[in-house]
Amino acid sequence: MELPQGFDLKSIRVFVMVAEAGGMTSAAKQLGLTQSSVSQIVSNLEEALGSTLFDRSVRPLALTAAGTTLYERGRAMLAEAGDLYRDLRDRELKQLSSLTLAMAESIANSVGPQLVAEQRGLAKRWRIWAGISPDNHALLMNHTVDAVVTTTDELDGVEGLESHALLTEPFVLVFPANYDGPSEPLEALTGMPFVRYSLRSAIGRQIEGQLNRLRLNVPIDAEFDTAISQFSAVAGGMGWSMTTPLCLLQEVGRLERLRIEPLRRGRFSRPISLVARRGDLGATPEMLAAAIRDILRRRLPELYGPLPWLAESIVWPEDGAPLLRSIQGRG
Repeated sequence: MELPQGFDLKSIRVFVMVAEAGGMTSAAKQLGLTQSSVSQIVSNLEEALGSTLFDRSVRPLALTAAGTTLYERGRAMLAEAGDLYRDLRDRELKQLSSLTLAMAESIANSVGPQLVAEQRGLAKRWRIWAGISPDNHALLMNHTVDAVVTTTDELDGVEGLESHALLTEPFVLVFPANYDGPSEPLEALTGMPFVRYSLRSAIGRQIEGQLNRLRLNVPIDAEFDTAISQFSAVAGGMGWSMTTPLCLLQEVGRLERLRIEPLRRGRFSRPISLVARRGDLGATPEMLAAAIRDILRRRLPELYGPLPWLAESIVWPEDGAPLLRSIQGRG
C-alpha cells in the first residue's frame, strides 16, 4: 500500500509534540521550527488522513477521537523507530574482530601507531601495513585488507568502493642543507643530479609525470623506494629531489639536513584519501578517516615552524573537497 504524502514519521513526530506541548507555538520552540511550519505539517497530516486531529475551538488544543488514536499509535511507532535506529547504529559501531589497513609508507610512519593507540576500541586486533599504493590497491580489491590510505585517484571509477578525503598536499623541492644555488627556475636545476623515487611507487610516477609535462630532462644517478633513503641521499649531497609534506613529517627531526623550497612554476599536488569496500565495515571507514585527519591536523604543525609557508599549501576537505564520495562505476 502506498502511503499518502504528508503521512510519515516526521509529521507524526510533530503531531505528537503538539499534543504533548498543548499547542503549536510551544511545540515549534521545542522542535526548532517556526509556528507556521508546524501548523502546515499538521494540516498536511490531517489532509492525508482525511480526519481532523485537534479540536481548535478550545485552548489548549484538545485531541479528537482520530487524534487520540493517532497519538497512542504514533508514540508507539516513534518508539519502535528509535529502537530500530539504535540497534542498527550499535551494530555498525560494534568492535571488529580485526582491522587491516594498508597505507603509503609516509602515512603509516606518521599516523599509524597513534591511530591504533587512539582508536583501539574499533577492533580487537589491528594490522597496519606499509607499502606502495599500487600494491595496496590490489590488496583491497582481493579482500586481503579492509581499507587503504592511498595517495592517488587510481581507484576512482571502481564499482563498490567508498572514498573519504583526508587532505591534498603539494609537492615541494628538496636540496641538501648547504645548497646555496637557485631553486627557480627549474631549468636551472637540470644540470644537477636528480634523486628519484622508484617508479614502482605512485609518488615516483607522479613526479616523473610532472617532469615530463614540464619537459625537464634531469640526470638521474639513483632512485629509492622510501622517503627516508631518498632524504639521506639528498642530505649527503647526491642531488636534489621532490617530495611532499607527509613524507617530510616522518623525518621532521632531521630537517636541518635539508633545504625545503616551495615549487612555484609547475606546481602540483596529490590527494590523500581512505578507501574501503562500500558497506563492509559500516561506519568504521568514516570514523577512521576522521581520526586520521585529526592526527594529521595535530602533527603537521611540526613542519610549520621551520616551513611556515606550508600551512597555506595544505587543503582540507572542508576547504572545498567533498568529505565522502561514493565511487561510481566506469561508463
